[in-house]
Amino acid sequence: MKALFTPKFLRDKTVFTIALVSLTVWIYPGAWVMASGQEISAQNQPLVFEVKNPNLNSLSDFQGLQIEEVVASDPLVNNLRIYLQKHNSPLAEYADQIVLQPQWQRALAISWVESNFGRFCHSNNCSGIGGAPGMKSWRKYATKLDWFKDMSKLLEKPIYKEKYTTFQKMKGVYVQPGTWNWVYGAQTKFNDLTKLTEESEAQVQHIAQMHNQKLALITFPSLEAE
Repeated sequence: MKALFTPKFLRDKTVFTIALVSLTVWIYPGAWVMASGQEISAQNQPLVFEVKNPNLNSLSDFQGLQIEEVVASDPLVNNLRIYLQKHNSPLAEYADQIVLQPQWQRALAISWVESNFGRFCHSNNCSGIGGAPGMKSWRKYATKLDWFKDMSKLLEKPIYKEKYTTFQKMKGVYVQPGTWNWVYGAQTKFNDLTKLTEESEAQVQHIAQMHNQKLALITFPSLEAE
């Protein structure tokens, strides 16, 4: 499918509630911080992360925890990377950056029907931005990540968020002439990615609960004996 540069859509991304594990406890381990539920937009912030370190047995262990280690263990990043790897997508290596972009689920869904999740791209343009190769409006990118960031920004434009709010409305607009197979394919993958996000959210909530219990025992050792 040849996608035009002008059209796009996007209804606001589903706002969901996730439990955030406060970084304060790792940066200032003397503080007693409870994880709390907080509504955030999936398009603005990534999910919080799991700390895969079984040796955190004291406050000094928390103090030495590196932010990079925390970010690298984000359940959403890990789950998305695995999902893309199963589809043999070259975008898997950018999973940690993809989830930081606005409209990332929809951008990926469109890339599925346009380039099979970035497997078949011309000039690293994996969603047909600019029409077709050879056209003056055709966009070329140094990397597929550069393309993805551009695609996400494109979907953020008001006209695409307010007018072209569904894949069905994009048929014949973003893609011409557009087919129902395009609509079905994009919607199916968008549903997959929405489910993946929800499952990652559940993991974060479980992680937050486990860390609260761990922190309680470390901060108040007397609780362990009770």
